[in-house]
Amino acid sequence: MTNIAHCESNLHVAADADAGGDGKEARPFRSLTEARNEIRKRRIDRPKEAFRVLVADGRYEITEPLTFELGDGNVIYEAAAGATPVISGGRRITSDWTEGKEGIWTTRLPPDWRFEQMWVNGQRAVRAREPDHFFHYLVACREQSIDGGKRAQQTLSVRPEDVFSLKGLTDEEVRQVQILAFHKWDTTRRFLDSANAENGHLVISGREMKSWNPLTRNTGYLLENYFKALDEPGEFFLAPGGELSYRPRAGESMEDAAFTIPVCEKLVVIRGDSANDKFVDGLEFRGIAFRHCGMLTPRAGFDPSQAASPIEAAVQIDGTKGVVFDHCEIGHTGGYGIWFRKGCSDGVLRHSFVHDLGAGGVRVGETRIASNESERTNRIVVDNNIIYDAGHLFPCAVGVWIGNSADNRVTHNEIANMYYTGISVGWRWGYGQSLATGNQIEHNHIHHLGKGWLSDMGGIYTLGPSAGTVLRGNRIHDIESWGYGGWGLYNDEGSTGILLENNLVYRTKSGGYHQHYGRENVIRNNIFAFGREYQIRRSKVEKHLSFTYQQNIVLWDSDKLFHGTWGDKGVEIGGNLYWRMGKPVDLSPADTSEDSLIADPLFVDPANDDFRFADPSVAKKIGFHPFDASQAGVDGDEAWKERASSLPMPKMQQAPAPPPITFREDFEWGNLPVGSSVSVTPELGGIQVIESPLARSGSKVMQFTDTPGQQHRYYPMLSLHPKHSEGTTNCRFAIRLGEEAVFQHEWRDAAHPYQTGPSLWFEHGKLRTSNRILTELPVDQWILVDVSAQLGPDAGGWSVSVSIPNQDTQTFSDLPLVNEEWNRLDWIGFVSQADGDAVVLIDDLQLSRTE
Repeated sequence: MTNIAHCESNLHVAADADAGGDGKEARPFRSLTEARNEIRKRRIDRPKEAFRVLVADGRYEITEPLTFELGDGNVIYEAAAGATPVISGGRRITSDWTEGKEGIWTTRLPPDWRFEQMWVNGQRAVRAREPDHFFHYLVACREQSIDGGKRAQQTLSVRPEDVFSLKGLTDEEVRQVQILAFHKWDTTRRFLDSANAENGHLVISGREMKSWNPLTRNTGYLLENYFKALDEPGEFFLAPGGELSYRPRAGESMEDAAFTIPVCEKLVVIRGDSANDKFVDGLEFRGIAFRHCGMLTPRAGFDPSQAASPIEAAVQIDGTKGVVFDHCEIGHTGGYGIWFRKGCSDGVLRHSFVHDLGAGGVRVGETRIASNESERTNRIVVDNNIIYDAGHLFPCAVGVWIGNSADNRVTHNEIANMYYTGISVGWRWGYGQSLATGNQIEHNHIHHLGKGWLSDMGGIYTLGPSAGTVLRGNRIHDIESWGYGGWGLYNDEGSTGILLENNLVYRTKSGGYHQHYGRENVIRNNIFAFGREYQIRRSKVEKHLSFTYQQNIVLWDSDKLFHGTWGDKGVEIGGNLYWRMGKPVDLSPADTSEDSLIADPLFVDPANDDFRFADPSVAKKIGFHPFDASQAGVDGDEAWKERASSLPMPKMQQAPAPPPITFREDFEWGNLPVGSSVSVTPELGGIQVIESPLARSGSKVMQFTDTPGQQHRYYPMLSLHPKHSEGTTNCRFAIRLGEEAVFQHEWRDAAHPYQTGPSLWFEHGKLRTSNRILTELPVDQWILVDVSAQLGPDAGGWSVSVSIPNQDTQTFSDLPLVNEEWNRLDWIGFVSQADGDAVVLIDDLQLSRTE
């Protein structure tokens, strides 16, 4: 840190000061900007003069970021004694509210006020969304290039019942709806281009999906920003034209509730010129709260990027030396909290509360490697902070992120309540050049991450070569991923030269430690406990020493110890202590050393998170050195520690499992049914969606074209895999049979051999089951068929309704199953069984189920 000169001039700032302050005690300045401008004037004659600006209590509203540039350094902006000044980039709503139906209140704002975040009594409100808890799941996604290949359009197939609330919206209202999708470790935020709620099709557009992490079946998603979604307390909706609607939370009085909306995207911008070796030097902020800034989603949306790496920060810092934020607060943001971005050195964030964040907490360095060394960031200290409650707009953001940056220290922080990784170090996939060396990640308390929303995360995550980096003395627990990868310590692609020691990791979904691939990492003297799926994982074998794993204690009560690939010479493993709460332990093939032990480590009360040793004698047999895990987290005064320990934590839970597939398809989008498979001899016929004047609805149908010589009589065949196992399933479709058509509709399970439930044949002008003729059928007319069957313990029969033009609907109930044992629907087929030339049309196909 740059030393501030001992001889300094004092200026004063007060929110209620008269205009035209001159810096004298009687007439303080009204804002930090006025004080900064006064300092600039004085430095014309005295360029090296140091200043201290004392800021009185009050709320200082800004409409643009506080900006500091070359020549603005060597100044301390500090809260006056006993004061807690707030710099707010927010605007208070003062217009009157009117109560309407269903407990929704409205007020009229100027039509040019646009915002996507709002705070009520200091608590973030939720933009109206569906579903209200966790997410729905995509059924499928199809992508096609548009605009000459410059962009892509994605058609998302969803369950119609999940998007029922979109019905009745105008095209323009649909275009204001945003979708937020959760796929593996990324999120995508886009506006809808169009929607067909009845059939379950949503259309978005932007960049092509990334091949390694696209939107797929069972990608979670939610929809935001439409009035029909305003159904939960704490939700709001801003309509075009300025009408703001809000549903109060319990205990909120609309008579005195304080509503704040963001005006600024950033709060502080510090801008040096590191490219030309010119820096803002020695600028400090002490005891000041920086609150309320927001972000508007551009029409193009936000494409997925690991760690939300393109997203900027409320406090954005470039080209500085010795910039300090001490005992400050950064909260209620649209993006990250603070970013020491380009050309920063010796910066400090200390003893500060960074919270309620649209993205993550702290960023250090860049994703790129600047060719000019003066533009590289290093030696940043992030010490003794509470970084809490992040990812409200960008859930894939990180608590503390270090990119291509060296010799930073991240120590004694409380990092909790986030949807993704706690601390991420490095930005190189593989073994290429990386600047993320010599970083010290020590004594942090990292917990309650993931919350069941994303996958592939770690309490501490490393990426690429990081020689000299140390992960030491951290306490990590309660990590809950959605699908896979809720690890404690995670060395990802190319992680190299990292020491991981004296860390306590427990209660993770996956394991305490995972290395995807890397080189010469050392994992020693750690405690890994109570991984739910397994304890230790190694994914990839390479022709070098991947890591050394020694003197660790592993305690668990589930089934699996080692996961992945083991047994080769790429891992040096031994001298560890394993205990499966008294159950049998198999160390092969991973740890075949003779110096590892299976024994109770004799912790005080591990079931209640007390991993102190009641007796260290067993641990000492492997050379384990006891460490004090209570030293992890914030330190210093007791009030600060109490603040960290008293923060409310989310309930750690899994998202509901994806429901079975349902859909409604009228083929107007030109696609075959979602999740369908086609079996056909291509040159002899096929199944396709075509334009046809014969369509029952719209202009398109699905056509089966059968010809002689198919490889199998049951070609062409279209099959679906609903995997319905309980409740009642209905399959409804319209069918038009040409001359010579022979067609089969059948339901099966996945047994070997399979069992068949309902089976219908359309043959020679008749509709029959496997043992009964049901009715006569016309040719070249649309026939509506509705098949229904109960599944699970209630299975045992089925029914079919048939609607023929100019006839009453016929219903045939209690039809026998082909196989009495059948009770679940894993496969449903539409099969052309003709021996000769035949055409069958299908339209308005619907698969639904009820509990």
